[in-house]
Amino acid sequence: MKSTITITQIAQESGVSVATVSRFLNGKVPVSADKKARIEAVVRKYDFTPNALARGLISKRTMTLGVILPDITNPYFATIFQEVQRCAAEEGYSVYLCNTRFHHGDAPIDETGYFRMMMDKKVDGILIIGGQLDMVEITPAYKEALNKLSASLPVVAAGREIPGAGCIFIDSENGSGVTTAYNYLSSLGHKDIAFVGGQPGVTITETRLESYKKAAAASGRGVREDLISLSDYYLPDGYQAAEALISRNAPFTAVITMNDNVALGAIRAFADHGLSVPRDVALISCDRFYFADYTIPRLTSIHHHSRRWGQMVVRTLIQAVQGSTENARITFPPELIIGESCGSHLQH
Repeated sequence: MKSTITITQIAQESGVSVATVSRFLNGKVPVSADKKARIEAVVRKYDFTPNALARGLISKRTMTLGVILPDITNPYFATIFQEVQRCAAEEGYSVYLCNTRFHHGDAPIDETGYFRMMMDKKVDGILIIGGQLDMVEITPAYKEALNKLSASLPVVAAGREIPGAGCIFIDSENGSGVTTAYNYLSSLGHKDIAFVGGQPGVTITETRLESYKKAAAASGRGVREDLISLSDYYLPDGYQAAEALISRNAPFTAVITMNDNVALGAIRAFADHGLSVPRDVALISCDRFYFADYTIPRLTSIHHHSRRWGQMVVRTLIQAVQGSTENARITFPPELIIGESCGSHLQH
């Protein structure tokens, strides 16, 4: 049975100093075998477990991490955050979430205020995913705030490296999934392949769009701007982008969508115009979400292994809190998951 006992009482009963008990509990500085054995005996006797506050006083840490992301309702960010929270808990950390709602409304929200909020919470480190970080054009004010933040505590930014910014960057997106999607559709006999969804001016959109254009050029058919319809990353955006594509009367038999959200919106738009997926239009998504196997039709999509990505970024942050600082490009090869939305080979 647990008994209430303090670190001072443990020191007295085991015949060592309070500082020695603190070093033992912190686990960072070696303690002699004899003293360690005596302390362990007392700890076992009273079933002592230091609480988070006590551990923080010993290690000078709060055992909390901050996560700043733009939209927790987006399956991409939700999946990553779930893994971040799970892995952090396994290492003894609690997580504060700042859901900034970046781009919700008429103008982008300034996320730097959340930097100050996290500083006030005395977190040990901060993980930034998406939002202003993902914009192609980074404002000087955001970069300055990022540098001030990273000068005060470890910061891991999940995205492309910003020259002159002092935090740790981990990048993963290289557009190879789009190339895989385009080549797969080509192998089914499709020649007029459209690209739908994604917000202009955001790094992930521009990276995937560039890969789409390179794949189209490599196929020998060239890039057709009338087959590109950008919008955003959600269901209504997929619907609007597909509507815009249809209104151009440009022939197409297949569509690559930015993600599964956009795919579902596009499928609804096609249906409203009497077009069936995959009978009339083959469709493949660039980013697989958890619900892809439960849609009608089941989506063919590119799996970027967001759960593994979430694990890697939070472990990098914890390592940074413990003193490691190194940028990295972590790539999990995108996996093509074949569902029903591409049908079979194009019927001529």
